[in-house]
Amino acid sequence: MSVERGIFLVLIALILFQISAGFISIIVFFLLVLLLFDQAGLKFCLLFISAIFLSYLLQKQPVMTDLCGKVVDVREKVTFLKVGKIEYSLFEQKHLSLDDQICVIGKVVPNKSGSTFISDPILRWSNQRNHGGSIQVKSIEIISRGNTIKSRLFNKISVIDSSGWLKTYLFGHSAPMTGHFTVLFVSGGLIASSMVAMIRNILGYLFTEKVRRRVMTSFLIVIGLLWGGSFVLMRIFLTDSSRYLNIKPLGRVSLAYIGLLCIYPHHLTHPAFIIPLTLSLINVFGYPRFLSRMAMLPLIQTLLMYRFDFITALLFPILRITALIGYLFAWVCTFLPQLIPRFIKFCEMLSTSDHDFLTKLQLTGHPSIIFSIIWVMVLFSKRLSKKQLIIRTIVLIAVFQIGPYLNPFVTVTFFNVAQADSALIQLPYNQGNWLIDTGRSSTSALLRANLWYRGISHLDAVFISHQDSDHSGGLAMLMKDFSIKEIVWDAIDYRHKGYVLYSLMDGKEHLSDNDNSRVHLFSVNGFTYLFLGDISKSREVELIRMYPFLQADIIKLAHHGSKTSTSQQLMASAQPRLTIISADPRVYGHPHKETLKTLWQFQIPALSTYQNGDIRISTLGNFHFVMSSSGGFGIMKTVIK
Repeated sequence: MSVERGIFLVLIALILFQISAGFISIIVFFLLVLLLFDQAGLKFCLLFISAIFLSYLLQKQPVMTDLCGKVVDVREKVTFLKVGKIEYSLFEQKHLSLDDQICVIGKVVPNKSGSTFISDPILRWSNQRNHGGSIQVKSIEIISRGNTIKSRLFNKISVIDSSGWLKTYLFGHSAPMTGHFTVLFVSGGLIASSMVAMIRNILGYLFTEKVRRRVMTSFLIVIGLLWGGSFVLMRIFLTDSSRYLNIKPLGRVSLAYIGLLCIYPHHLTHPAFIIPLTLSLINVFGYPRFLSRMAMLPLIQTLLMYRFDFITALLFPILRITALIGYLFAWVCTFLPQLIPRFIKFCEMLSTSDHDFLTKLQLTGHPSIIFSIIWVMVLFSKRLSKKQLIIRTIVLIAVFQIGPYLNPFVTVTFFNVAQADSALIQLPYNQGNWLIDTGRSSTSALLRANLWYRGISHLDAVFISHQDSDHSGGLAMLMKDFSIKEIVWDAIDYRHKGYVLYSLMDGKEHLSDNDNSRVHLFSVNGFTYLFLGDISKSREVELIRMYPFLQADIIKLAHHGSKTSTSQQLMASAQPRLTIISADPRVYGHPHKETLKTLWQFQIPALSTYQNGDIRISTLGNFHFVMSSSGGFGIMKTVIK
């Protein structure tokens, strides 16, 4: 076996090992060692073992006796402190500046991610940044103020630009205004790779290949030392440095990405790792670059981000150049502040798009592992002509899109959105998608990913029980990222394709905003769900008086299980078979003991999103399958009452 092929097999083995977790990873390790020894030989087994050992050494965290380190980022409400290899968040510390050396006295609150059916984007972000949590600050001692080139530029921009756009381009901050292409325009990885490609091309005209490589390598090292290292910069450095090796392209690419995985193992599922690796391998194996890229991107992006945008993929070369222009324009503005108003107009123009039109050209969902393997085999098991590649790609996309239209289940999902509420009703055969409450703005990324995962880019209706931020805070995000036919605030019955969501309480105003909550009831095949919003016990009693024969199989408890709700009268009258509690006890202690005692008295089981994660109930005929993302499963049957 050739050296290049052996290194490539080591890369595949390392990826498979990184994907595995827990006890399974030990079994996978030994299986991979045996397979490598059989297929490639002892030296490649040793390379695989060495890569894993190196990754362990690089990721091993030293024992910290204090919280002293350097400020690596300053945002509007949060400051990031790096202590050794670990990053922490400090809130509302506006007196700190970039590259300050500080010591903090306080309590570390580790990150905690609840269980969900999807890969939590917040947890993934924490792992990729090696984020250890937040610090409840008691006191801060500033050892020295930052006086680097980067910190001086940051302080200058803070003075000359109040819009935030310069920090977005030069320091990776969130964009002040978001549009369909904004994330791509301000993507640090895209800008860095475009910048390096431009410099590489310029050097190619001026120097020989050998000199160009040396100048390029030196340039990347200097940038890393002055500006700080990053995943994308390391990827570019390793792939560029691999050109010094006297082996074929397959071996160079494989070795570069083995090194990248050793340094950044948590970036395995990051688009900035998977997409460049895939494109590099397509180029190495000699497949048509543009068509193969367009054939694989829908699969990769739906696997990683649950969404693929056709317009972005087609316009990618233009968007890449535009992003680079914006980055260079931002640098010019740091020297010529009088151009900042024009720069802001330029950024706002790029962030404006016809959202409703563009959302119709998206592919959303999550392909299964089996379907993903079939996708790759159909496209690359043998050489195809360009026409065959196009036809097969279109067929695969069509099959993927047809999936939701073949689903016969009525599904109700209670999302784990911490101390907030959000539930999704999906009608069979993709006849409709209704959302009841949207959670907080802080969990909007998780809710968005959950909807995309289920193949949803359009919502027929969004029902807001009341205006509290834990019920309506995510609405702004939904309006940007999804096509919404109707937003329902009023107490009205909603009918769609033969299904009805009833609003049981009147629209009268009450002193308590919680008591203004809309109460919704949904029934399918004699199986009834009751969504209580945040109403109090007095309103629950009023509800029973209005509907004395009200019964429900599933009740989403009011006010996250607070003792101010869940009256004995309601439980006795409605006789639920299961209750759902959407809460995070670390915030207000919900559910309260009084609520749990009431449920125990009536022998009513409860599932909590904090303990059980996302809770999904799928109905087919008279059978109702209850599943939780933490692994729970049960079957309920419609009872004739």
